[in-house]
Amino acid sequence: MIDRFDHLCIRPADFGRSLAFYRDTLGWAVVSAWGEPGARGAMLSSGATKLVLAEGAAREGDPPDGRPTAHLDIHDVDKRFRELPPGEHVVLSPADTDRGTRWFVVRD
Repeated sequence: MIDRFDHLCIRPADFGRSLAFYRDTLGWAVVSAWGEPGARGAMLSSGATKLVLAEGAAREGDPPDGRPTAHLDIHDVDKRFRELPPGEHVVLSPADTDRGTRWFVVRD
């Protein structure tokens, strides 16, 4: 089993200021962007690190308080989920997302 870090997702208090900081101050490249003010996001990359800034309503499985979330790149999501022991750490069982991916959510 190999779990690889894919990206960190944060829901900043001020999307525009955060985007400007990572893009203009740190010089990170905007890899993709979507949505409109109030429900938008952007993925930025420093080359070795990817960060998603998200604005708007949280998706099912996101922490209710807006804490950052770490996203892993897992080759076989369903197989990896079956390898986990059951417990309170399971927030969301494997499900398809609106972005064409499949995920599950666990909380540490």
